[in-house]
Amino acid sequence: MLDGPKREIADGVTNDQYVFWLGSGISRERMPDLRDVAKRVMIALQSRIQQADPNCRFRKALNAVVVLANPSPDEWRRIAYVQAPDSWLDFDVIAARLVNNYARMLNVNIDGEEPDFILWNVLDAAHVYADQAIEPDAEHLCLAALAIEGVASEMPTANWDCLIERAVRLLAGDRPVLRVVVAPNGVRSNRLRANLYKFHGCAQAALEDEAQFREMLVARSSQINGWVAQNPVMAPFLINFIVTRPTLMLGLSAQDSNIQGLFASAQAAMPWRWPSHPPAYAFSENALGADQEGLLQNVYHHDYSPANRPSMEAEALVQAYAKPLLLSLFLYVVTAKLKVLLTIGLPGIADADRNKLHEGLDCARNLVADGVVPSAAVVTELFEQCGRTMSMLRDGRLPDPVKGLYAPITAEPLHRMPADLTLASSGTCQFAIASGLIGLGLARGLWTAAKADVADSMSGAVVLTGRSGAAKIYFAANAQAAIRLGTNGLIAANDDAVIVHSHENPPPLPRYPRRAPGRTGLARFREVSIEDLVAGGTEVEDLLARFRSKVAL
Repeated sequence: MLDGPKREIADGVTNDQYVFWLGSGISRERMPDLRDVAKRVMIALQSRIQQADPNCRFRKALNAVVVLANPSPDEWRRIAYVQAPDSWLDFDVIAARLVNNYARMLNVNIDGEEPDFILWNVLDAAHVYADQAIEPDAEHLCLAALAIEGVASEMPTANWDCLIERAVRLLAGDRPVLRVVVAPNGVRSNRLRANLYKFHGCAQAALEDEAQFREMLVARSSQINGWVAQNPVMAPFLINFIVTRPTLMLGLSAQDSNIQGLFASAQAAMPWRWPSHPPAYAFSENALGADQEGLLQNVYHHDYSPANRPSMEAEALVQAYAKPLLLSLFLYVVTAKLKVLLTIGLPGIADADRNKLHEGLDCARNLVADGVVPSAAVVTELFEQCGRTMSMLRDGRLPDPVKGLYAPITAEPLHRMPADLTLASSGTCQFAIASGLIGLGLARGLWTAAKADVADSMSGAVVLTGRSGAAKIYFAANAQAAIRLGTNGLIAANDDAVIVHSHENPPPLPRYPRRAPGRTGLARFREVSIEDLVAGGTEVEDLLARFRSKVAL
């Protein structure tokens, strides 16, 4: 899909054009969804009822919640406040109806209590959404990786949880990658590579500083309806994003009136015209909901017509939820960056030869895609594999856990990469060329690939198996990295291994044997210099043949 009908959106992401608007859908498998919230509210209120008191304030509040679900006469007859709601015959039906009325439900007042009593005391939302035991899901990890790659720089979110922050800490360690803004004065702090704007508040901040941040947990209808007027700093700040950059919504239904109001205000200030390139609005959903359709009608006001509507909605709809979409975008971004690096490393290459190497990168990408699913465990291993490869490439060592599991191809989006004068000499361009050649060999059946074992420090970056045997492949961007592969015990001179050097081959690797020498008919340890291969010509068929002879597979 990203290679075809949604190519413009994918390219927009690689150039950091899109603002990622994030909703509860990206945390639905980690945090309670709105149906669960409705159930918890009803159960908690019923458990507090003083059954002997006909005027009990909790019975009154529970009744106000149930009324919002508009039960039928038959359903009313089956509801008994003396029974736990989860024993009601229509409990699931009532909870489902409350989903679209969740803000009104949380706005129900309890006599004698603060307006946010249901949210703060009944639901205990701050502790639930800040629970340190909850690990990031695939969506949060992919967003973190895209942020580290510099292509998800702006992320407004209505979510209270801290799962994106935890994902960034896991992948980036203590590197200053993410800025989190909750209070209005936070917009004055220095921007970082990625910036998360928690405009409905933050559970962890509310726990740590209740006096300042408790009232910033936005959920009640009274808060939502008055949010734009009561936030003279954050509201214009977010409107500026809508006016100046395309929108990608992930897990966000856009049903809240304050979000609708932001987009309406942006349209009044400077509307997007349709069509725009890349598309100004994209929704990660299987189908557009009524609120999303209404948003399109509002923001494309001048061009929204019966004739345009079908094409407009089809363009905006990305028929994939956040899990598969974000993982696919990650693979797309990394491959696109390698293609740019390849062009920087081979500035005079013929178009036909460059296209063959691009095909090799696409083939390798698709093989990786075929071997992964968007689950937290698999995505974490993928990012660990990537970080391991880049750490060995640049430094000849395994990643430092303090610095995180993941290291980016580059820290800049695609359009800024050609301006980075350090890339040409960094060794990453030659790494991209080698990756293209390996991918081309995979596409032609010259060898097969298997992932390295991240639990084995000496398993290389990838394992290639050809007609002559198998070998672990290592990449080294410079002589220092190559030497450190040996001194750090990651490779030995009698390993079945290949070091692919970006530049010239360094002096022979010191011998750190791990096994007795033997005759196998295949040289155990080989080295190949991409710089030397390219010096002999950039015609890809010849380049591939010479690379193949060097790796001896």
